[in-house]
Amino acid sequence: MNNLMSKTKLQLIAQANTIIISKYPDFTYDPKAYEITTWANSKQVVVKYRRLIRFTPLGKQEGLLGSTLDYDFEVDLTKQTTSFDTWGMDNFYIPSAEEQKKIDFVIEAFGLPHPHFYTNIIEESETYRINLEKESSFAYYVIDKTTGLQNDGAIHGNYEPMPKDLFDNAPKFPDPLVEIND
Repeated sequence: MNNLMSKTKLQLIAQANTIIISKYPDFTYDPKAYEITTWANSKQVVVKYRRLIRFTPLGKQEGLLGSTLDYDFEVDLTKQTTSFDTWGMDNFYIPSAEEQKKIDFVIEAFGLPHPHFYTNIIEESETYRINLEKESSFAYYVIDKTTGLQNDGAIHGNYEPMPKDLFDNAPKFPDPLVEIND
C-alpha cells in the first residue's frame, strides 16, 4: 500500500492501464473519451474511468433508473481487480461502427463536448436527446437526426444547493476515498 501511495496520479493511471491490458487484452478504449481520476484512503487506491459522452442507441433505451448500459469502470490497484472482474462486460457499452458514426454526427452538429459537462445522447426514432449535466447545472436539448438542427424547447437549469445540515445525523465514514490530484 505504501508503494502505491508514493506514486503520482499519472503513475497510478499507467498501473491501472497495465492491469486492464493484462486481464482484458481484447478490450480497447480511448483515454480521451474518459475523465480518469485517482482516489485513495488508508486501505485502497482506485482509478476511476468515467465516460464523458454516453450514447444510448435506439432499442437500448433507458429504464426507470437510467440506462441499462454500463459506460464507466474502475480499477482497484490495491487488490489488482477491475469492475469487469465483478460485473463482467456484458452490459459495458462499446459502440459499433454505425453507432460511432451517429455519435460523431451529434458531436459535430452540437459542438460537443462542452467543457465541465457530462453528456448523455439518447437516440430516438427521429431525434437525438442531448442531456448535459454537471454538479451545479443541467441542460436538455433535442436535435433532428437528419439535419442536426436543434428543436425548440431547450431546458436549462441549476440545481439547488444541498442544505448544509442535511447529513448532520448521517453515519460518518472514518476513512473516505479522497481524490489524488497530482
